[in-house]
Amino acid sequence: MSTFYYFAYGSNLLNARLQNRCASAKPIAIGSVKGHAINYGMVADDDHGASGKMAMFATDSGDDEVHGVVYEMALGDAPVLDKFEGLDWDRPMKYTREPNLNVLTSSGEMISSITYMVEPHPAPPAPYHWYWALCLSGAIENGLPEHHQKLLADHPHMPDPHDQREGKLEAEMLLHKSGFGHLIEKTGA
Repeated sequence: MSTFYYFAYGSNLLNARLQNRCASAKPIAIGSVKGHAINYGMVADDDHGASGKMAMFATDSGDDEVHGVVYEMALGDAPVLDKFEGLDWDRPMKYTREPNLNVLTSSGEMISSITYMVEPHPAPPAPYHWYWALCLSGAIENGLPEHHQKLLADHPHMPDPHDQREGKLEAEMLLHKSGFGHLIEKTGA
């Protein structure tokens, strides 16, 4: 089976979420990328305004670092992942695939991976509570560094005004299934 490596840093950190989309996804390493940063600067516009999604972007500082997980995936899942990351969206702001991102694993190995990046909005909106919970729960589940977990945990988030949003319902189901339902409950969702 032909495979590829994918570096997840946002909502796909939660293993159940990524595996619900791409069944072959297997976490193989915790890693980081220097000279990059994250924020919720990928703006997802909808009929209720806008919410922030995780954005990874290059910076001019070698001190900046993004933590995440490297997954090994079947090559057949690449178009599925591209679709979920919105490469075919007709929107002013969307992710682009970075095909050769060098990720340094916690064991010191360098793995060339794909990821999705976007130039972030200058004034990013807060993420919806369920999206925030996906990012945080994945960081906890995979044992990302404590300071990174704290960065995610302390980030402001907002309730989703649309109770029946498909993404919200999927996230709540996966968070409960993965033992992180308490993150949704304590936000008043």
